[in-house]
Amino acid sequence: MKENWLFLNQMSINTDLIDSNTTVILGFSGYGSVGTTVLNHIVERLRVESIGFWGTISWFHKGNLETPITIYNLDAKSNDSDEKFVLVTSRLPIPVVGYNALPDAFWKWLSQELLSWNAKRYVIIGGLREDVRNNSDDSWTTLIPTKKYTEIYNTKRTFKDDLSIKGPISFLLTEGTAYNLPVLGILSYCNTYDIDLDAALMALKDLEKQLGLNLKSSEIEEFDFSFLENQIEFFQDDSDFEEDYDPEFDNEYDEEYESYDGKRNSKNQNSYDDNSSFSLDKTNKDDLNKYR
Repeated sequence: MKENWLFLNQMSINTDLIDSNTTVILGFSGYGSVGTTVLNHIVERLRVESIGFWGTISWFHKGNLETPITIYNLDAKSNDSDEKFVLVTSRLPIPVVGYNALPDAFWKWLSQELLSWNAKRYVIIGGLREDVRNNSDDSWTTLIPTKKYTEIYNTKRTFKDDLSIKGPISFLLTEGTAYNLPVLGILSYCNTYDIDLDAALMALKDLEKQLGLNLKSSEIEEFDFSFLENQIEFFQDDSDFEEDYDPEFDNEYDEEYESYDGKRNSKNQNSYDDNSSFSLDKTNKDDLNKYR
């Protein structure tokens, strides 16, 4: 059996810092790295304070302690004087799709963990795969609100039928719909799997409009994580484990996460932590074309 090399389900945060006046904004890698790029821009340009952590490495950046997924308090003011803002973002390009992505079970667990905070609302940013983007079309973003979000904020769905959604966006929307919670997805059309700054800028402008915030959207500022280059290679590279791959190990991992019930109304100081691990089958690489 493989050694534990990446602990997936450990998160450190005092959830008492989050209440019914808190808006949670999320962004992760995906098509065009839109979610990560938008959230990292906010971290770089606005005043934030790190309050929660996930991952097995850490570093300091602009005085804040950070990890591969970091949670921040955002110092921003909206029309509602009581509203607070919390960011949840992958500071590193953690793959959402592809053979070396984190497993779906992790994103389901993370979604349940975040939604158990019972925040005011959740807004997740991401990219939407499109072969050819029409530069003359001003509809570069599309909205996906849950029913509860529409009831509260009168936000209508513009996402077209018969398109698939992958990764954390899918789990946030499905879990939010199942538990009747206010979740909004803002997806920007992309035509690349690499970083798409144009798509990220459009999503950032839409986020400003939806939340009534000034997010410095004249241009995107990226996070220079080159000082973590060696750690990123370790984080994403599973070649050392290819020889000893044991398919039964993956089955045990999936069964463990299926048994996690994600109790919805608990307020805890430290979240579920069982130091589980996963393995990746590089002989069964994902075909990215099927996500188009």
